[in-house]
Amino acid sequence: MSSILENGKEAARHERAISALTRRTGAPLAQVRALFAEEHARLARGATVRSYLVVLTASRVLAALRGKRRQSIQ
Repeated sequence: MSSILENGKEAARHERAISALTRRTGAPLAQVRALFAEEHARLARGATVRSYLVVLTASRVLAALRGKRRQSIQ
């Protein structure tokens, strides 16, 4: 059972990751937040170990944003 404190800590980790991705990529905050939420939900469905879920999500969102930037340049 997760407590309110744990949920708050997880939400804070998500926001830190989203902010870092926004700064690093220059993508709009709304776009990063939407991609992060979508990817996190997808990964969480099958996750048995949740310790690194935010890190994996951030990594995949960064890769997706980089891929979109490359496509728009070409």
